[in-house]
Amino acid sequence: MRLTGFRGQAIILTVRKQELLDELSSARREMLDALAGLTPEDMMITGVVGLWSVKDILAHLAAWESEVVTGLNQVQNKRIPSILRIEDIDEWNDEQYHVNLRRPLDVIRTDFEGVHKMLERMIQDFDERSLLDNRKYAWMEGEPLWYLVEENVTLHEREHAASIRAWRESGAGPQLS
Repeated sequence: MRLTGFRGQAIILTVRKQELLDELSSARREMLDALAGLTPEDMMITGVVGLWSVKDILAHLAAWESEVVTGLNQVQNKRIPSILRIEDIDEWNDEQYHVNLRRPLDVIRTDFEGVHKMLERMIQDFDERSLLDNRKYAWMEGEPLWYLVEENVTLHEREHAASIRAWRESGAGPQLS
């Protein structure tokens, strides 16, 4: 379920697991559309987001998605997800940037694709109540488990797809087809 505000009242919307998977797929399509037509050389150009290249963004997204996969696995094993213990997001992002800096683009792309498939399979393995009940896990502080996926993968991927599109539309990067 999702709560939305409407004229000062909370309206409860019923959301099914398939809708959540559809949102995840939609965000991935947005990213792939933003990447369409980029050559490997284009993906190495810095300055897309700060100093980051498209390659760096893909590594960044894969790292966060990997953290979510790890977290969901921890939940399946009745443990609190370690992703919740990341206190300084900027510091964590910087660490991941340096870990991935020298990794080749083809390895980053393989990770980006592979971790997403793994996430989709893991979500399929969860029952809807475990994903959607905002009271099931006290450590989620009133949010459903799905929030980890939505915040760290779906919305995150959309944010960076928009950044790549803006970079391309600005003329700083290769133009969109």
